[in-house]
Amino acid sequence: MSLRIKAMDVAQVKDRQLFFDTNVLLYLFSPVVAPSTQWAIDAYTAIFAQCLKMQNVLCVDVFVLSEFINAFLRFEYENYLKTKGLTRNQCNFKRFRSTAEGIQVSQDIEIVVNNLILKHFKMVGKLFDKADISTISLVNTDFNDELIVKTCKEHQCVLVTNDADFSGANIDILTANNKLT
Repeated sequence: MSLRIKAMDVAQVKDRQLFFDTNVLLYLFSPVVAPSTQWAIDAYTAIFAQCLKMQNVLCVDVFVLSEFINAFLRFEYENYLKTKGLTRNQCNFKRFRSTAEGIQVSQDIEIVVNNLILKHFKMVGKLFDKADISTISLVNTDFNDELIVKTCKEHQCVLVTNDADFSGANIDILTANNKLT
């Protein structure tokens, strides 16, 4: 049976490997700050700090890192459009990445990835074969979420996420989201 561990019970995961989902990395390391998400930022910052203190092995994979980078870039692109009063037709995403602002954001993200994420997180992965992929139902599911579940199982990781889509996942989850506990 899989466990659902509340944020305040983080001590229960001492000595376990933890796999951090993209949404948590965004709360920890990106400028995605809105009044409606401040509670999540505070909760996952406390979890992260406690896990560092307990010396847990913290893990991510290339899929999560890719999602993090792309979401961070997209967030900054939307801010750029808003700030400049532009539409997507006036400045598409590819063009934004070539602007001075886009280049600066990309450099900032590289710093976050290299100096914060890779400093504290172990890169793990799973070699997916045809059998792994063929067992994933695409009905009412996120493909990457299913890959994360399989990676967590492979490495015996507790998933740290705020994503309620994982509510039915057969893995242990540490979360601040009451919909998951």
